[in-house]
Amino acid sequence: MCGIVGVIDPRLTQPQAIAVTQLMADRIVHRGPDDQGHFALPGYGIGMRRLSIIDLSGGHQPISNETNDIHVVCNGEIYNYVELRSALQARGHVFRTGSDTEVIVHLYEEYGDGFLQHLRGMFGLAILDGKRQRVLVARDRLGKKPLFYAEHQGRLVFGSEMKSLLAAVPELAEPDYSTLGEYLQFGFIHQPRTIYRHIRRLPAAHYGVFEHGRFSLVPYWELKFEPQLHVSEAEWIEQLESTLAESVRIRLRSDVPLGVFLSGGLDSSAVVAFADQTGLRPLKTFTIGFDRPEWDESADAEAVARHFGTEHTMLRLSEATMRDNLDDTLLKIISYIDEPFGDASALPTYHVSELARQHVTVVLSGDGGDELFAGYSTYRGMLFAQRYRKLVPHWMGRYVLPSLMNGMARVAPGSLRYRGQRIAKVLRDSSLPPLETYRDKCSIWQVSEIRSLLNPELFQNVDYLGEQYLPTELWSIMQGSGEMVARLTEVDVRSYMLDDILVKVDRMSMAHSLEVRSPLLDYRVAELAARMPTSMKIRGSVGKHVLRQVLRSKLPPRSLRKGKQGFSVPLRDWFRGSLSGWVRDTIGRNGYLPSDIFSATYVERLMNEHQQGVADHSPKLWLLLAFAAWHRQYQVGSNHSSVVAARNTPIVESCV
Repeated sequence: MCGIVGVIDPRLTQPQAIAVTQLMADRIVHRGPDDQGHFALPGYGIGMRRLSIIDLSGGHQPISNETNDIHVVCNGEIYNYVELRSALQARGHVFRTGSDTEVIVHLYEEYGDGFLQHLRGMFGLAILDGKRQRVLVARDRLGKKPLFYAEHQGRLVFGSEMKSLLAAVPELAEPDYSTLGEYLQFGFIHQPRTIYRHIRRLPAAHYGVFEHGRFSLVPYWELKFEPQLHVSEAEWIEQLESTLAESVRIRLRSDVPLGVFLSGGLDSSAVVAFADQTGLRPLKTFTIGFDRPEWDESADAEAVARHFGTEHTMLRLSEATMRDNLDDTLLKIISYIDEPFGDASALPTYHVSELARQHVTVVLSGDGGDELFAGYSTYRGMLFAQRYRKLVPHWMGRYVLPSLMNGMARVAPGSLRYRGQRIAKVLRDSSLPPLETYRDKCSIWQVSEIRSLLNPELFQNVDYLGEQYLPTELWSIMQGSGEMVARLTEVDVRSYMLDDILVKVDRMSMAHSLEVRSPLLDYRVAELAARMPTSMKIRGSVGKHVLRQVLRSKLPPRSLRKGKQGFSVPLRDWFRGSLSGWVRDTIGRNGYLPSDIFSATYVERLMNEHQQGVADHSPKLWLLLAFAAWHRQYQVGSNHSSVVAARNTPIVESCV
């Protein structure tokens, strides 16, 4: 596990290229505190920071081939490196280390750009081919590891985090506020865009090649959601069980201590079950608890831990513990992500990663199960909406029933009020056309609300607020044919999972130099899940049917019956309690939200309604708090004299 960086600039000498990559790597020491390495040729430089996991003493990067003309840096792990190494040695390749990264240079020698088809792992990598004067960068199939790049004034810079690019080329810190439509609706920005106009994410399952002065992107894999109806349930269960068992087994390869994130949900419990099946003892598990029962899953996690006899460690987050450090923690979270990020579960992920790192260097997680096996209530809600539109007249479904439910909710006490409001929203959403239903179910802010929130002139230039509310590739999937749930899960794998869940897990874990491995996101597991029909994923009102069948004899009954709760935070209550003042100080009229972007009057109204219990606006307030945290840091950076000095200046003059 590492952080990687690179620069291509024909104006650079070899020492200057080394100096630039050193500057870039210094910004991501948290990704690799154990070691660093750099290699350069005139005009080309690559570098890395290393977190030692495999071959602790011999796995220094960059790693080169036998003739020392192909060099690689890799952020991630290649889980099938043992098998690949044996096959390559049989073909005459000579290895110098026991590192998983070394197989990459030999695969590249053997198969050229086709080497990526042989890798089973998570990675963002770069290969400097000195003989051909080319650089290849690549990202794993499902996008578990990040890689950013920017083309600017005849040079290319790339790295595992945007802060490395900004260190080398400060003038890249030009915001693109047209992305606010995506951010406010969904809480994240879709690949390949970022909050910075000139910085792009390398898309998952793509590689890029810089050769002959040009940079081009090439896809190398596609996850096709094409349900197969002729396979029996027993066959699906057998295939999934064997594939999951192998996926967990190869992710237990490590030369350092490892454990499991255990939330108490089905997915993380499945990882514990299969890890226990390998005979790994004792298994360390980690979870976060909350001071509000509605959000707390710690009892479910403890039940699974007792069942398997794990060494279980739990950290409880409370309003009291958050009161004095939430501002500092939020600033840290956004500083690791480098752009506004609206998923509040980054907060417990940050803390559980900090907890786990005190005991282990690697953890396994259950990420991916909800998207691949239809665990989210959204999917069942869309099936309900199909029936609702058929059975209930539009005027009644859209207006009468939601109004009645809202009326009942207004006089209901406590949590029943919010439950009634949610039911009313479900009924209203379910009466809409399918694409609008999905948008409303997934959106944090509605378009009408965004119109009130944003400066009118800015609103006119914000993308994805019209009928097409997703990037074109995703929109085409939504409008396609075939099973609806298959289309929805494909969109979520390519958007919410990729640009929210995996971003959160990578940045929050690497903030503490902790590696997270996701067995459910092995590409063979994903391909298997993509072939399963909806009937294998949703039965009645329950999701993940096939996964529950696989785990029937492995987990306690309590865990098998448990529904999806989500890794959410009790912000609703906290923001009405002692944290309400912090919220107002941060995003109120005298806070950090820029007045030329957001309406202070509308934000004030939101805070008042939340404080008075009229509505639960905590998800919206968190998005604004996260934006304010980013803007505070961006303002510091953009006003720094180095930015002005760097404009229209060759990279070498600002770096050496």
